[in-house]
Amino acid sequence: MIQFAKHRPTIAEAVTRRRLFAGTTLLAAGLLAGSPAPAADSSANGAAKPPAARSTVLLQTSTHANGVPIVYPTGKPLVTVRVTEIPPGVDTGVHNHPIPLITYILAGELTIREVTGAAYVYKKGDAFVETAEFHHGVNEGKEPVRLLAVYPGEVGAPLSIKPPH
Repeated sequence: MIQFAKHRPTIAEAVTRRRLFAGTTLLAAGLLAGSPAPAADSSANGAAKPPAARSTVLLQTSTHANGVPIVYPTGKPLVTVRVTEIPPGVDTGVHNHPIPLITYILAGELTIREVTGAAYVYKKGDAFVETAEFHHGVNEGKEPVRLLAVYPGEVGAPLSIKPPH
């Protein structure tokens, strides 16, 4: 696993990282909300109440799926958000993410296997921070896996890396 420099962040860096994480979380929550707003209620005088915004916490953690503490990059922030589709029977190949990867399963069921042998199974509606170890994902089901991936990274950092040979 790539280790980022462990220096004491300045106040500006700490605030930037907090804002990056908060913004990423809000972006992911907004993208995932997907459910329609509740119908307007009628009050006693017949006036309709405007619909209210709703928010559901999908994930709140300070560790990766395998319990390793999350460490944020210290360079210039760069957030990447993408939707990935994995057809049935497809394996992602062994890789690692040198930056945190927040994942939300939109459809299907994904099995993540660490090279250590640990395995995690995620289904539609699950949110998690991918393991910090080298791993591979495989769709062992009959329907495609669709997932939303949010990478709170930094300029120049790869989203994933292959293991050294």
